[in-house]
Amino acid sequence: MKYETKKSAEAFLLFILMSLLAGFMIGLGGTSSLLAANLLGAWGKLVGATLFSLGIFVIISFEMKLFTGMVAEIPTMGAKNLWRLPVVFLGNAAGVAITALLVRFSPLADIVIPQGAAVIAPKLAAESWAIRSFSSAVLCGFLITLSVWGPRYAPKKGLSASVAVMLPIIVFAFCGFDHSVANMLYFYFLGECSGKILLYILCSVLGNVVGGVLIPLVALLKTKVEAQSSR
Repeated sequence: MKYETKKSAEAFLLFILMSLLAGFMIGLGGTSSLLAANLLGAWGKLVGATLFSLGIFVIISFEMKLFTGMVAEIPTMGAKNLWRLPVVFLGNAAGVAITALLVRFSPLADIVIPQGAAVIAPKLAAESWAIRSFSSAVLCGFLITLSVWGPRYAPKKGLSASVAVMLPIIVFAFCGFDHSVANMLYFYFLGECSGKILLYILCSVLGNVVGGVLIPLVALLKTKVEAQSSR
C-alpha cells in the first residue's frame, strides 16, 4: 500500500514538473518570437513563428505536458482524468511565469517586455474582444492538435514527423491566433491583472478546447463507422 502511494506521488510530481517545463518552453519560444518581431522588421513575424515552433517541437519530443496538446485526449480521457486539464494549465502558467521573471532580469527585458505588452494590449482593447479571442483560439486549438498528432500519421505517408509538428505551429504563430498558455507570457509582460484579462484567458481556453477536440472526435467517428462497415 505504501509502495503504491509513493508511486502515485512520484507520478504526480513528474506530471507537475513536465507541466512546468512545457510552460517554460512556451515562454522561451514566445520570447524568441517577440525578439525576432522587434529586430527583423517585416520578416520578423515569420522568423518568430518558426522559432516558436521549435518550443512545441521540444515539448512533443520530450513528452512534456502542455494543456493545448492534452486537449486532444479529452474524447478518450474519461471523466476521472479530467482533473489533469486544470492542473496542467496551472503548471504551464507557472512555467511561463518563471520564463517571464528570468527575462525581466535579463538583457532582453527592454526589448521583449514592451513588445509582448504591445501584442496583447490591442486584443484587449478591441471591440467584441471575447468572441475574437474565442474564435482565434478555436483556430489555434485545431492547429495544435494537427501538430500533436503529426508524428502519429506523417511517417505512414512518408512525410517528416518534424515538419508535421512544426508547420501547423508556424501557421498559428504567424497568424497570431490565441494560444491560452502563450498568452500568459504577454499578460505577465503587460503587468496587469483584471476581470477582463481573466475572462479573456477563459475565452481562449474554451476556444482551444473546442478547436482541439474537433479532429479527435472525427477520428473516433471514423473508427466507429469503419468498425460497423467491417461487420
